[in-house]
Amino acid sequence: MSTFIRTIQGRISTIAYGNKELSLYIKEIMGGKPVEKNIVFSIDPNVIITNTTNQQVKLAAILKGHEVEIDYTRNKSKRTASKIKIIE
Repeated sequence: MSTFIRTIQGRISTIAYGNKELSLYIKEIMGGKPVEKNIVFSIDPNVIITNTTNQQVKLAAILKGHEVEIDYTRNKSKRTASKIKIIE
């Protein structure tokens, strides 16, 4: 059985390096109005992280406020990031 990988973009609101967890602010349109939503991701131990020039970097390179694109899998309500690209 293959895992469905989803992709989402947003802004890092918090990051817990020791717990390997981050939260992401995203903007959604609900009822015709933009709404900011906070989504929590655990970080896969084998995560691939790249910067704006597509060079591989360590988790410590991700900072609060960075705009990122995350590839993730979802198991019930748990989201796990497998790839993180810093956009800006």
